[in-house]
Amino acid sequence: MVMDKVCGIVTEYNPFHNGHGHHLAQSRRLTGADCVVAVMSGDFVMRGEPALVDKYVRARMALLGGVDLVLELPVAWATASAEGFADGAIRTLAACGVVDSICFGSELGDAAPLVDIARFLSCETRDFKAELRRGLVAGLSFPAARAGAVCAILGESAGAIIRHPNNILGIEYLKAIIRHDLPIVPYTSMRYGTAHNSPDFDGDSASAGAIRRHLLGGGNPAQLAPLMPQSSYELLIAQYNAGAINCLDNFSQFFHYGLQAAPPSRLKAAANHHYLISDIIKAAKSKDQTHTALQRGVLRIILDISPQKEIPHIRILGFRREKEALLRRIHAAATVPVITNLKNAKHLPQLAQELAATGLWWLGLKPQVPTGKNEFERAMVMV
Repeated sequence: MVMDKVCGIVTEYNPFHNGHGHHLAQSRRLTGADCVVAVMSGDFVMRGEPALVDKYVRARMALLGGVDLVLELPVAWATASAEGFADGAIRTLAACGVVDSICFGSELGDAAPLVDIARFLSCETRDFKAELRRGLVAGLSFPAARAGAVCAILGESAGAIIRHPNNILGIEYLKAIIRHDLPIVPYTSMRYGTAHNSPDFDGDSASAGAIRRHLLGGGNPAQLAPLMPQSSYELLIAQYNAGAINCLDNFSQFFHYGLQAAPPSRLKAAANHHYLISDIIKAAKSKDQTHTALQRGVLRIILDISPQKEIPHIRILGFRREKEALLRRIHAAATVPVITNLKNAKHLPQLAQELAATGLWWLGLKPQVPTGKNEFERAMVMV
């Protein structure tokens, strides 16, 4: 019996926009996949922020946008640096036992040079470590120091590649495949439309960051309609109208409470003079720390995240009914427990951290917003 080819993708869909739809179509075309499985951040994301809307809404956006099955990336990896995020995502896809390829977006659109850089970074040479240390001692952030080291050893073209955010994340996916010797074939498609985190709208294209800033900044929601599939737009606007959209400043009180037991730091010092998290981060920012790294530091304090070494389980957030056979294959082939109903998974201790994170996401909303259902009462999304 010939099994369907399954492509894995790593996503946040925060929120799902036209560029994501383009990537999905390219993923199917390049890999020849019959099914696409997305591993998606839950209610907190890699930039060190709460997701704009909750994970169940974003899972529905994904499924209506063409994904066949959505997995939740555990919060310890979803809020990690690019390396930790990619490692957790790739290992989660591999743990399904059915994923034979991945496809990620990149500014380059060619996997071969990215593979070469990933192999180089997977076995850091003495010269590379010396160059990296030189950059760090000079006060550069880790991403800037690493890009400089790659440029010094591999040349300017490689250095230019690793300065682009999607290329960086793609290299980390490749490193995870190499490090764990996984039988997953990598593909990449050229990023569609505006640059990552660009503040601009360009016709029917905008980054997820631009969409979030527009909505949170009081912009006209109707202007987002051309930038997203209709199904995603309608889901987003329904949440917006209900007041169920979130941002990091909503957790300022939780952060100040968490700081009481935290060791001295630039963040803690800045919090003596500012209340909002955004103002604290601006005051604490330095040359050797990126804004995103500081936001992740804030989340570690708010969520009290414990690092994890192994993928504890596979949590299914939703699937397309016509692909139920794919869900059965994962149940049969997975190397870790597969969770489709939390009531049957109460014995798994690793769930506590995930449930706490989701509960906290809802506490960040205004008091008049109805609290999200208890996780044990929420069913998988099916479309």
